[in-house]
Amino acid sequence: MSVDLHLSAFFDAAVEQHLLCTSDRVLGELTVRRAGLSSNAAIPIAVAVALLARARDDGHSALSLSVLAADATELARELAADVTAAHSAAHIAAQVRERDAAWWRAMLDAAPAIVQAANSLVSAPMVRHGSLVQFRRYFDAEQRIAARIHASLTHGQPTFRVITGGPGTGKTTRIAELLVDTLARDPELRVALAAPTGKAAARLSESVRLRLDGMKASPEVRARVPQSARTVHRLLGYQPDRDRFWSRAGTPLPYDLVILDEASMVDVLLMDALMAALPTHATLLLVGDQDQLASVEAGDVLGAICRVARDPSAGNALRDRVERLTKSFRFEAHPAIGHAAAAILAGDAAALSAVLHDTTQADVRWTHAPQDRTELLTLLVPHLERCLAAETPAAALTALDGFRVLCAEREGAWGVSGINADVERWLRSQGTVITERWYHRRPVMVMANDYGTQVFNGDVGVAWDADGELLVHFPGPEGTTRAIQPARLPETQTAWAMTVHKAQGSEFTNVIVMLPAKGSRVLGRELLYTAVTRARRHVLIVGDESVMRSAVSRSVRRGSGLEAILRAGMGGEAAHE
Repeated sequence: MSVDLHLSAFFDAAVEQHLLCTSDRVLGELTVRRAGLSSNAAIPIAVAVALLARARDDGHSALSLSVLAADATELARELAADVTAAHSAAHIAAQVRERDAAWWRAMLDAAPAIVQAANSLVSAPMVRHGSLVQFRRYFDAEQRIAARIHASLTHGQPTFRVITGGPGTGKTTRIAELLVDTLARDPELRVALAAPTGKAAARLSESVRLRLDGMKASPEVRARVPQSARTVHRLLGYQPDRDRFWSRAGTPLPYDLVILDEASMVDVLLMDALMAALPTHATLLLVGDQDQLASVEAGDVLGAICRVARDPSAGNALRDRVERLTKSFRFEAHPAIGHAAAAILAGDAAALSAVLHDTTQADVRWTHAPQDRTELLTLLVPHLERCLAAETPAAALTALDGFRVLCAEREGAWGVSGINADVERWLRSQGTVITERWYHRRPVMVMANDYGTQVFNGDVGVAWDADGELLVHFPGPEGTTRAIQPARLPETQTAWAMTVHKAQGSEFTNVIVMLPAKGSRVLGRELLYTAVTRARRHVLIVGDESVMRSAVSRSVRRGSGLEAILRAGMGGEAAHE
């Protein structure tokens, strides 16, 4: 049997078992085919490309050779355990199983048309540097980001700063203070406020206005403070028809200071584009929580910078640019939430369990995984009934803001799709007519920015049928709503439940965290910390306690070429096995 047929059988089995997705498989096969690899050398390269693509989809901008070896072995074991897998699939699995990092390095270096060394002049789609392998696009972007940071540190100019801290540590207050102080000293300074999503931008604008109301700033200074933040895409002038930004190298932004909030949510390619568009004299201030989930897309820029700055072996230059806010004011009235978050970050499952089982507090609780869907609904019905009792769209939005189900995964019985389906079945039993996608009181989350309707990725609205006309209402100023016809909206999804990733930057009075039935690649302490800290007053964690303990003990740190580059450039250790 030819190598192509062996590979096809191998990938068929991997996709059928949901170990790889179709796009991973296509990229792996296409890469070796274009390079003309027809011998057995194509096998490890195709598998490596597919696993690197899967890692990128999971948010990793780089994959270490040791992780590649472990992932390939795990993939091979899963296929070997499948008695229905073709013999040829097992043949391929045997070739990549139980191989160490040194073997993978040799295989990758033996295919220079596909994988180049970092110092090679050959143009190839993948790059190996040290013990890391990356797609070239991400390697180049991280090299440019690191070069700009190094240039800022070398020249001694404070053109790069970071403010990081958890929920309620005063990050927005620091932004407002910095704006007032800076604009008082330099009235002509040109300032821009930005955030990764429209929802985050609107929240930043409102938060800064509220902070300024409590500060003794002169009317002149207040007038110079930007009145609204923009998404990074809008700031850079994204041109969708050409898939590029108007502001870039050669046509820089007209600002002296750019403040980027929720910076942990910005992926490596977008951060590269933003830095490229900055004038050489401009200061970029990144603000965010380094401990929460990183961006949906690949990369962990804020996390990489903060980890290197914290490492004493990396020198003091970067550490001096990172300001850490540690005292949280948000959970003073509900300290158990803060204690749970601290236990999660510390990786202390026993401390978290002690908080959850402490009967003297009611802020954070745990309950076992439901045995059936009826048991699940008993947890949700009190919140759902408040939504059904709402008599106006504004009241419905308030009720929705009062609780949210946050899931680790989108699919599956305990994922977003399963929970939303359960809620809609219950609604039908209560008399709600659900015959099509849009129905009365349906909560929806917007999945893309739309500047025509001024709704943005992450915005939540509620469908409301009044006198036979169904409109979708979104929060407006001072408790009002603004209504939009469903046909005018970009893509939306039902939002009784949402992924933890989509909840980043949001707050809800009560949060129900649904753990999957078993561990997954995405479930770690960063996800659990982000979920718990979305709550203002109460958190209920639902799932098997062993899954919860496993999540707390496991850090799903993203593979990052940027971190390795920064460490190497500052005297710290470079990437290692």
